Amino acid sequence: MKKIIVAFIFLGLVLLARDNPFKPVVSSHNFGKATNILKEYKPLKVEKFKLPSPSRVLKKVKFEILNVDGSMSEVSFDVDKKVDWHQDIILSNTPIKFEKKPKKVEPMLLKPFKFLTILIDKNRLLIKTKDSLIRELFFSKPYKIALDLKRDVLFYTKTIKLSKAPFAKITIGNHGKFYRVVLALDGKYHYRLKKNSNGYLIELF
Repeated sequence: MKKIIVAFIFLGLVLLARDNPFKPVVSSHNFGKATNILKEYKPLKVEKFKLPSPSRVLKKVKFEILNVDGSMSEVSFDVDKKVDWHQDIILSNTPIKFEKKPKKVEPMLLKPFKFLTILIDKNRLLIKTKDSLIRELFFSKPYKIALDLKRDVLFYTKTIKLSKAPFAKITIGNHGKFYRVVLALDGKYHYRLKKNSNGYLIELF
């Protein structure tokens, strides 16, 4: 009787056996297959990003990553470096040919009127004049700094467009007993105004 029972058990095992005993139970066809990575993605080569104008220090960079098994993960890197928001942030997964070091930018000298000279050097602007400052004004959106200087003089309003960031445009207008110098900026800045022996120095930061 025991032999008959053992025979039935062995027969059941044979019937349940797989056709190919060497075929793995788990294969590449049924492991780690994620429906959310069926989308075709283009290879990452070079991507450029523009930071907003108030940006001054890049503290950290964080990436959200889609893994091979369909799960999501995050990786972050500490940077803690000053940045120039005028320049692109470049993300590359391919070798980059960096441009040669740019030539030194020379200061710009403007003489819109006989009584007024303007010197621009990077983020500093000097209004060279002997005229007294009546008031200073600051406007936002668009960002502008205005200086009212005392002088009884007549002239037509003059506008000078600039291509020297951070200064975008200078407008000088007559207001009877004084004239106004308006400095249009290309973004959001703090500024410092100092009086020196040459006139008025404006420094952006």
